[in-house]
Amino acid sequence: MAGLLAAAVCAAGAAPAAADHHASNLPWPYLLPAQPTSKKVQPHGVRNCRRSSIRCLDGLVRRLERQWRPLDAACDHRALFSLSYLRISEGLREDLGRRRPRFFRHRKWMQLVITTFSNRYFQAFAGYERGRPIPSSWRITFDEAARGDAHAGQDVLLASNAHTQHDLPYAYAEMGLRTRRGRSRKHDHDGVNEINTRVFDELEDEFTRRYDPTFALVDLKPSPLDELGSGELVKLWREGAWRNAERLVNARTRAQRRRVAASIETTSRVWAQFIASGRLPGHRALRDAHCRAFHAR
Repeated sequence: MAGLLAAAVCAAGAAPAAADHHASNLPWPYLLPAQPTSKKVQPHGVRNCRRSSIRCLDGLVRRLERQWRPLDAACDHRALFSLSYLRISEGLREDLGRRRPRFFRHRKWMQLVITTFSNRYFQAFAGYERGRPIPSSWRITFDEAARGDAHAGQDVLLASNAHTQHDLPYAYAEMGLRTRRGRSRKHDHDGVNEINTRVFDELEDEFTRRYDPTFALVDLKPSPLDELGSGELVKLWREGAWRNAERLVNARTRAQRRRVAASIETTSRVWAQFIASGRLPGHRALRDAHCRAFHAR
């Protein structure tokens, strides 16, 4: 996805990309210190994770698997983000299941954050299906998937924007940003970037094989620049999500919190409108035919 939205001007006909699997994570977020916040808010049980354990992530992987398979079989364009979420969750589960995780220090907190974060995704997905009000960035994302003329890269960026820029600040604010002793948990937030980097390159290849042959046209293999471009954008969004969580936690009045919430809603909506603006009329027919042919093999 080099150039991030260059997909909007792509044409059909590229061959599937050859795997290169770079793990090019530029660790600049680790250099940005957390701001002072209250330590009053502490992690607590939530739906699908009443008590923090690795079983919470096992359950998430199963829920995503159940969601993705019928979407994939139907060549539903929402399958791309569902598959992305599944692969990232598997990566998180693998590291958090280690005796000593490589990227995380606060295992129980992270398991609860991941679950409450994913609950927001499933809530938006179900809300759209049932015609209920949902955040505008999610509505734009699902409307675009239903319209079907977006490039596969746009589908993923739209959902990533909605989930990261809109949902993630609330997940962090709900679980607290500091330990009872006042230690920041930002290291673990930044650790997720390591998982994303390791998963994304293989996903690019799978998206090209399964869903959109033009995905390879914005994939600069064997150069790592495609991963760096999209990866750095998502890291930028994730850094902003942490800062918005700090603003939510530090809000002293309901009016202050409403203003933070309004800015979160506006930012994620404007990004969604921008990403969706590059749709390709008629592209759905190409994508769906490619997907059906893949499943017919």
